[in-house]
Amino acid sequence: MDAREEGELPVVKLSDGEELFPSLEAIAARHGIQDGAVLWGIGMLQDFEIGFFTPHGYEREAFADRHELVALHGSLAMRADPRLHLHVAVARRDHSVVGGHLFRARVCLTNEICVARFRDVRMTRVMNPATGLKELAFEP
Repeated sequence: MDAREEGELPVVKLSDGEELFPSLEAIAARHGIQDGAVLWGIGMLQDFEIGFFTPHGYEREAFADRHELVALHGSLAMRADPRLHLHVAVARRDHSVVGGHLFRARVCLTNEICVARFRDVRMTRVMNPATGLKELAFEP
């Protein structure tokens, strides 16, 4: 893992085999990010799990083989549970794309990710009984 910072934007390079979620949490800690966003991410993923939210919860699917990381974005609320809320689009060898809510992933070859730090916005997550989701909530 390597990162450099330009203003409020750490740019991260992850290497083959690194776990995405713990790596992003480590970058947030290293760069003092309590609240922020994953603006974009490209590279490749393997051994990942995505989901689609239904009225009965998430329908999850795991993928073992490598996929091209076409898009990665989401929110970071390091005092919340969950800390990261990420969505992903990945391309298969035949160039078809699948995507959804990302539960876990391992870097394949490399990932390049840009993170933004929020200075004044404070975020947490609160269970909404109407949707069944821990939704983003702003703290004073």
